[in-house]
Amino acid sequence: MKSLCYFLRVAAVSLITLTSLRCKKNSPDDSRVTPAIKSISPLQGIAGTSVTISGVGFDTVLSKTSVKINGQPAVVKSVAADQIVAVVPENAGSGEITVMNNNTSLPFSASFTFRSVAVSKIPVDVGAGGPPNVFDGNPITDLAADAAGTLYVNAHTDTVFKISPLAVKTMLAKVGSGGTTLGGTSVDAAGNVYAVGTNDFKIYKITSAGAVSVFAGSGVSGYADGKGASAQFTAPSGMANDPSGNLFVTDVYRVRKITPAGQVSTFAGKATAGKADGQGTAASFGSYGALQHITTDPGGNVYVSDDDPGSRYAQNKAFYIRKITPTGNVTTLGPLPIQSAPWANQGPMSLPFTSLLAADAAGNLFLPGSSYNNGSTASGGCCTFGPIFMSDEALNSSVFYELNNVLFYFITINYTGITFDPAGNLYISATTGWGRRFYEPPVYTGSVILKFTVH
Repeated sequence: MKSLCYFLRVAAVSLITLTSLRCKKNSPDDSRVTPAIKSISPLQGIAGTSVTISGVGFDTVLSKTSVKINGQPAVVKSVAADQIVAVVPENAGSGEITVMNNNTSLPFSASFTFRSVAVSKIPVDVGAGGPPNVFDGNPITDLAADAAGTLYVNAHTDTVFKISPLAVKTMLAKVGSGGTTLGGTSVDAAGNVYAVGTNDFKIYKITSAGAVSVFAGSGVSGYADGKGASAQFTAPSGMANDPSGNLFVTDVYRVRKITPAGQVSTFAGKATAGKADGQGTAASFGSYGALQHITTDPGGNVYVSDDDPGSRYAQNKAFYIRKITPTGNVTTLGPLPIQSAPWANQGPMSLPFTSLLAADAAGNLFLPGSSYNNGSTASGGCCTFGPIFMSDEALNSSVFYELNNVLFYFITINYTGITFDPAGNLYISATTGWGRRFYEPPVYTGSVILKFTVH
């Protein structure tokens, strides 16, 4: 009798379980989220721009997702449940963005404005057989641009030159006592030019009329916050200014802030190297050496490049960008995805970034890739410009402009400066070496300035 009761109980439990499973199988999945788009950014750009479509409930199968811009198919790079990333195709034109996911059209009212880019050289000092763009016998080491499109450059000497929009070069001013070597250069909204004295530890201010004054720094290497000449810098290098007129200077493992009144403070970082995020001086920088390149965006955020020391010389080196908010909070962006570039007819090669960076009006970061041997044997040359990459804060990066096969018979190429003017034009300077064959020393060196005009 007990065995019969046990058998009946087991049978009843099994029947209930089977019934429950059948009900679940035949019932709709109430947990499925209805796919929907919440935002699309950016809504303007050039061919190659990464467009991020944010939302919920996306099917993550790449083959089931398509994006069109003005009716032209875009390349879908990735699909996650909350994000689709697509690349603007060549000749897309301006028009509506349409998205299909899991064979379903996702309604969202958004139009994309397509931009085009024209690249030009800014020739200076192009003489008969002589090297172009040589200043005081040296190539350009940094540059900045004002609202009128005038460029201000230095060549690691004591002189700041300016180049007009018509490519006329003149000397703006000499600074220091004759032996000063200048580093970072910047221009404020009023047209004042600032330059870092890397070996006399001063920050110079030069008016548009060429009047020079010491804006900050005692002239002695050290570390002290204070106003004007009472402040000390250990080894200042790069410099950028924000929309409020504040200057930011990289100083070994610190970022120093100088107000328009000349008050110097430590904005972020400390005496020792590291990669810790945090508020102000609780954060640490300089994971592989002293900080150099720095930029700001229209929102007042500051960005500095910070590579991974363990892979400094590797093709797949990690590249980090440190972001500092206007209140001094430091976070890490990265590592940026490894990029690639064409190598003759043998497919793509991995390409490390340089440490240069600049931000446009939309807050996108622009990062030149390293120059590289593209396999060309034309005229004995070996090197080509690395592509210019563009990345948003979510690290969705794409090629802004591919400079492979552009112009020139260079033996060596090294990017030295990158900046935007207020009109949105991008300028990049590069040190170049000319010669006969890649295995011979360059006959002479000089610089090239490239201007990217976005229409």
